[in-house]
Amino acid sequence: MTADGETRFWAGFILEAYPFTTFPPGARVLDVECGKGTQLDQLVAHGCTAVGVEPSQVAARRCRAKGLTVLSATAEHIPLTDGWADGVICKVVVPYAEEKSAIAECGLVLKPGGSMEACYHGVGYYLRCVLLGPSARLRLYGLRSILNSWLYALWERRLPGRLGNTLYQSSARLSQYYVANGLEVERETASQTFLGMPVFIYHRLRKGAAVTATDAASAARESASDDTPAATASSDPRRVRGSAP
Repeated sequence: MTADGETRFWAGFILEAYPFTTFPPGARVLDVECGKGTQLDQLVAHGCTAVGVEPSQVAARRCRAKGLTVLSATAEHIPLTDGWADGVICKVVVPYAEEKSAIAECGLVLKPGGSMEACYHGVGYYLRCVLLGPSARLRLYGLRSILNSWLYALWERRLPGRLGNTLYQSSARLSQYYVANGLEVERETASQTFLGMPVFIYHRLRKGAAVTATDAASAARESASDDTPAATASSDPRRVRGSAP
């Protein structure tokens, strides 16, 4: 499907005006898997200290060529100091990641009291692909994504290879991850459903002040590194063991 075709197919479902970047001037904000840097541009224009992580070397280089700060990394391994960010943007990244690890990493990077804007795919996204997809390829994509999500929900297993690279997110699993990482849903923005099922899920999250589970996860992760000094929050977003921009 072309970009124009995809835009038409999802017209009315995507909240085009959703406020992903409305953080206060001076806030330190992470954009997870930032792509071409559209949201980073908006954050910088708004006076924020904006940092992106992006697994594509090509996309990361293009962002840096515009003067943006982008680290080469994935959502599952964010090379930032724990508690560095006042805000996190995670826009349709988790469906293509290891969802538990990606949300845990966002929780670790976010400081207590910080907020996170997240968007996920619900089951309605892939069900619509199966039932109304304009091509056999898109219908198969939707079907394998649903089957993969069922396998993951039941046994935390995936279909092999590229067949298993997408998941829809459910309220039950998201709630578990939020509780484990000290995150609370501050606002859920309704969007158009398909057959009564969520297509896109929009959550504004806030990290609580006391996060026992997150602190334990952070300590375990730091102790696993080889003689690496513990990172502390500073104006430099890079961890000692993180990748350089």
